Amino acid sequence: MFKKSLVMLLVLAAFVSSAAADIVCPDSSRAVATFTTTKNRVTIAPNGAGETFASTGITIDVYLKNCNGAPLVGVPAQEIVIYNVGLCICPGGNIADAATDINGHTTFTGTIRGGGCVENLQVYADGVAIGAALLVKTNSPDAVPASPCAVDASDLASLAAKLGIPANYNICFDYNESGPPTIDASDLAFFASLLGAQCI
Repeated sequence: MFKKSLVMLLVLAAFVSSAAADIVCPDSSRAVATFTTTKNRVTIAPNGAGETFASTGITIDVYLKNCNGAPLVGVPAQEIVIYNVGLCICPGGNIADAATDINGHTTFTGTIRGGGCVENLQVYADGVAIGAALLVKTNSPDAVPASPCAVDASDLASLAAKLGIPANYNICFDYNESGPPTIDASDLAFFASLLGAQCI
């Protein structure tokens, strides 16, 4: 009886040790943003019709490892997300492209379905922050505070207050990032194409 209990205890200890080794380790894992152009801001929309990271020359690579340094293979895409508290993100609108491969690697090349204007993004895997915040920025016709995750009349009012007025220039409303002096007709046209957009 004692021998059987001891064997069961050893099996349980091995299982616990193995499970602990498969936890995402922030010290071994990393997230890296690569920019192939000077653009570091992506324009997002709640319906997913905004820019993609890839179309703006941004790739976000994520490498997940356990605390022994071994790659974590097959971590589902839904468990690897990109986030900033200042964004409104539609359900499932911020997940990785695919599950991690044999090297524990996945990417973000698509878009974020959501709204908001932020100056960085953070990758999380299984709720664990991976590396430092990435210097990838967003803007959106959905200005968020008034009507999160919906592009509507309140967002139009916010844009109208900036349109054509150099003193009111704000990168959050410059959807093509053409830069100062003004928010112009091209920004209005882009906004108009997304008026009514919301989570799908």
